[in-house]
Amino acid sequence: MKKSLIGFLIAGSLFCAKAEYSKESPFSFDLLKPVKVRIGDKTIDAYNPKNEYSIFINYELGMHCVGFDMSYCCVIPPYNSIQAQAFKCGSYGKLPQMITPDDKLKLFYYVKDNSYSEGNKMRYWQIPKDVNQDGDMDDPGDNMANYVWTHLFIYKDLEGSIPENWTEKDRLRIGREIQVPIDAGPSGKPLAGGFMEFAGRKGGNIVFTDSMIPEVKNVPLTLTASYVWDALGLPLTAFNDSKRKGTIRTITNKDFQPYQVSVVELYREDGRPVKKNGKIVSFFGTNPVDIPNCYTCHSGEGIAARLSRDKGLKLFDKEYNYWKKNYPDISEFMARQAQASINILELHDKNYKTDFLREYNPDAPTNRLGSVGTVFCADCHGDNISGVLQSPRKTATGYKLKKAKPLTEAIHSKHALAVPMPDKAGRTQNCQACHPTHWQSEEMNDFSTNPFQIIDEEGNPRFSDSDQRLSGGGCYLRRDAHSNPYVKPPFFLNEIGKWYLENVSTRDENGNKTNKIRGLTCTNCHNLLAQKLYEYDLLDDVVKQEGKTLRNKTIKEVIQEIAKGDTKKFKDFYADPKINQKPNPVYLYYAKHKSAVLVKAKKDEKGNLELLPWYSQEGKAVRYEKASAGKDWWLSPSEPHCADCHTAPFVESEGGKYFPIDQPKKYSLYRYSKAHGVIACQSCHESPHSLYPVRYEGEERTVDLTTHRQALQFSPDGKYTGPVTCSACHTVNKYGVPVQLTGTEYENDYWASVVLIHFMREGDQKLSIQELIRKYPYEKSKEIVKKGWK
Repeated sequence: MKKSLIGFLIAGSLFCAKAEYSKESPFSFDLLKPVKVRIGDKTIDAYNPKNEYSIFINYELGMHCVGFDMSYCCVIPPYNSIQAQAFKCGSYGKLPQMITPDDKLKLFYYVKDNSYSEGNKMRYWQIPKDVNQDGDMDDPGDNMANYVWTHLFIYKDLEGSIPENWTEKDRLRIGREIQVPIDAGPSGKPLAGGFMEFAGRKGGNIVFTDSMIPEVKNVPLTLTASYVWDALGLPLTAFNDSKRKGTIRTITNKDFQPYQVSVVELYREDGRPVKKNGKIVSFFGTNPVDIPNCYTCHSGEGIAARLSRDKGLKLFDKEYNYWKKNYPDISEFMARQAQASINILELHDKNYKTDFLREYNPDAPTNRLGSVGTVFCADCHGDNISGVLQSPRKTATGYKLKKAKPLTEAIHSKHALAVPMPDKAGRTQNCQACHPTHWQSEEMNDFSTNPFQIIDEEGNPRFSDSDQRLSGGGCYLRRDAHSNPYVKPPFFLNEIGKWYLENVSTRDENGNKTNKIRGLTCTNCHNLLAQKLYEYDLLDDVVKQEGKTLRNKTIKEVIQEIAKGDTKKFKDFYADPKINQKPNPVYLYYAKHKSAVLVKAKKDEKGNLELLPWYSQEGKAVRYEKASAGKDWWLSPSEPHCADCHTAPFVESEGGKYFPIDQPKKYSLYRYSKAHGVIACQSCHESPHSLYPVRYEGEERTVDLTTHRQALQFSPDGKYTGPVTCSACHTVNKYGVPVQLTGTEYENDYWASVVLIHFMREGDQKLSIQELIRKYPYEKSKEIVKKGWK
């Protein structure tokens, strides 16, 4: 590390670490109560936590990208979870206490102004589909909401129990034996509200599915990370109760509210609420949900619609005309939604010889696809995010089935090739164009008038002669901390992160230096570099990065290993992929992806299959694609990691606890990771793509106002909205450091104490202060702050 630091100084980098840094906190304590606290033989001036209890609320994903009208097809089922961790705060120097069912307390959840979905917000349960594979759609429970989950099953509980001599007849399939109630998730949790479940040390909500390998059955999927309260898989839409007037046909872009408000309240075991100053202890968080922008290209005069007409396709225009002719209340938006669905199916039939529209009747008021029923894309396309590991899906009905590419791979590679949409810098506008782009403000959801929308209503890109990072709305841009120009150091970057700060975040579309950070775009994280870094790792200690890894090497060493020393290729192909070159690296990232090694396999003396860890010296390598039709998409091997750019200990937990979602001696997913003992990373930093501090540009111009307001619940001064501070749960001194560290070198250094809590992993919270300091000495933490400041 010292050599790399000297190298940056010699190079004159603007972002090399400074010799000293401010040890004070970046916030004041205006909202905290000053108190005197006795620590050992000392009495110190301190501040009590802001609240008696703190409840941190989040969601597994950055945003659930899902349709709400399943009349024709379902790409991904509705599925939003509310997750939380709760604490009794430590006032007057006491230690905070994580709340579990052992405390005779529990958490109640609901979504503010969003208590139902089916009806004028969603078509899902009312859509017929053959669930039990008997050839008709007339049986009780024959609907889409049951159909999409039938590949998942349990035996008797959600704790992963398997009978000793199990058979397939013992399986309780979701959607068949366990049917999904209207306006509830596959686990039965109602959208209208209820009590959350607590996942203990091993995690919770464990369901099973089968793999592509005949001998490997009962693959466990742990849906909830350990020590987290959860309301799993709610069928949430982006529409509020109070605004949804009229039929579902009347929905327009202005009806969307993607940043739904999840509320979690504290109750006693007997059902009585816990109150403070006469009010129930209650906190809120963001539950993000929105739809993809398929209709902009696949209907009207969008590029896909125009090309379809050139190919002689006509059914999608008949679909539009039917709705406009027969329903006076139909909005242009909803007519085009239906038109786009038929266009996508019609193109699929033509290009891939499917027969989804073989019974399509353009004049039928219901069941317009006939006995085919609604198309569930994962019936043929493997999809790990839905737990569909087999292709074709064994419980599918209604049409010809065949093994197809993973869903992620199929959709992304097709669009990367067909409509690459480079901006002036050569980065694709595709990600932001397709993924949701609705804002919190109703006025900003008019695609024709909002200049920051990356596309217009016909899907035409607006930033081809500019920088797409200046656009915004929806999943990522103009929202996340990584695209927030107002973020301030320390950034705690490793040498790769410093390279990004110098070469991407602070450069404009012409490659010139900028006064403000422009930040990153989607393909700066979701790229070949992230996969290469993961592939290289063989870590003995993920927190200290001991073992084999590139993450603690100089940028020169990284470029040498990744791109054989070719700096331009490293930049334009791996780290900051430009699509105006051949080959197109974003297309290759999806279309030519070779998944990671899942396990090693060998036969024992009796000829039985024996599975060994991926790093075993014996056995034959078995890649994810052999076991899952979804390859390793959206699992740890193919996802970016904090560890890609941030210096240790600002890294994820070691994998293996949630195998096959993650792997031992590799980094786990961020949403499954813990620090400060067993505190979820998401509790203090929020969910992916809504990381604190989210960009704030006033009440009307902020993309995601809910998350900004959520952060203020824990702000010690009513202004700071960075990651949650120690003062949210601890009594702190004038530096913002927990008083438990009084008498140590950490007590007068806020940033070194931040490093310390990230070093702390499961079990470390049980150490005495003396043992903790010996394990993670101050000088080491101080050095990390100095080197990682920028």
